[in-house]
Amino acid sequence: MKNFFNSTLNIILLVLVSVAIGYWAGNNFPMGKNSIINFSNSVGGTIQVSGVSNLFNQVLDIIKTQYFYTNINNNNLYYGAIEGMVASLGDPHSEFYDPSEAKQYYNVLDGTSFSGIGVSLGYNSQGYVQIEKVLANTPAASSDVPVGDYIVSINGSSKNVRNINDVVSMVRGTTGTYVTLGLENSSSHISYYKIQREPVNVASMSIQSLPNGIVDVNIIRFSDSSLSVWESDFNSTMSEVEKMNPKGIILDLRGNPGGYFQAAIYAAGEFLPEGSLVAKQQNRDGSITLFNTTYQGALQNVPMVILVNGGTASAAEILTGALQYYHRATVVGEDTYGKGTAQNVFTFSDGSILILTIVHWLLPSGRWITPSDPIIPNVKVSMSQSEFKKGIDTQLQKAEAILSN
Repeated sequence: MKNFFNSTLNIILLVLVSVAIGYWAGNNFPMGKNSIINFSNSVGGTIQVSGVSNLFNQVLDIIKTQYFYTNINNNNLYYGAIEGMVASLGDPHSEFYDPSEAKQYYNVLDGTSFSGIGVSLGYNSQGYVQIEKVLANTPAASSDVPVGDYIVSINGSSKNVRNINDVVSMVRGTTGTYVTLGLENSSSHISYYKIQREPVNVASMSIQSLPNGIVDVNIIRFSDSSLSVWESDFNSTMSEVEKMNPKGIILDLRGNPGGYFQAAIYAAGEFLPEGSLVAKQQNRDGSITLFNTTYQGALQNVPMVILVNGGTASAAEILTGALQYYHRATVVGEDTYGKGTAQNVFTFSDGSILILTIVHWLLPSGRWITPSDPIIPNVKVSMSQSEFKKGIDTQLQKAEAILSN
């Protein structure tokens, strides 16, 4: 009887152990025949690889030969792998775009005519993409999109919402279609705005005459269909300003995300003496390249104020930093974004592109601008969303007051 009891107990225990193992495996591996193979491999059938590069080829081969769904797009596999490789650098300004994404990128860079919602975007101090301006008579204005809120989702997805190029690509689209933005305000409240896309025409810069002989020059971006086109537009704009014989100039760079590095160097020539050092570039080997103004502009002695905020970045910071360094302009507003890197665009024959950080740019003093060490205004003035909605621009008012004294 004792032996029978012990034998029965052993069988019961064996069954319980088998059930426990089965329960554990079922909760840790996919069900079905392949889960048994995977379980065996994880215990004693590990696939041997020599180096990570070999691992990549092994995984690729397994996907191609064993993945259940056979309609695999090989191009997508490779593009996805390259995109992941660039993303692993941890640099938000280095990216890979496949051919279709590259077309959208160049449309963003051009920015002259497109179907969108009519907002100007920039980065806030936490690195989120926020609404910097809502253009008049646009879908965003009709939908009461709030200035200052930052984007947390686009069409229900939070993927890539912290990169301004990706955000612009997702917001733009076919005329008549809709895009839904999830926007979070300073009180951490999220609101959703469904907006119909319409054709929007945005010039890279504009001018406005203000009282007391002051001219407001708003540079929206330092990019256009090409650098030469941007420079031509800048020359035309400055010629118009010169004809107005201004007593003071307000250079509005709020929400300007930058663009061509050389555009900032070129623009500085209008306000600084020929040969003035505007910026430095530090290469990966530590070598330094100097960039100086190459012409003598006609507005050298006109008093200036520059308006900046957290959306002022890249080329806009280069111009601001140089004019502040030489005490050529008083900077008013809020701390800038702090993008002190420059990227090169590598174009491939299939139409894809690699945008890669290749240098740091430095102020004339040698200081490297970073998000933790941005350009700090000479006169700090904040502007609330409620003031903006009421049409009260405290920063612009301060700039006018400085130039009127």
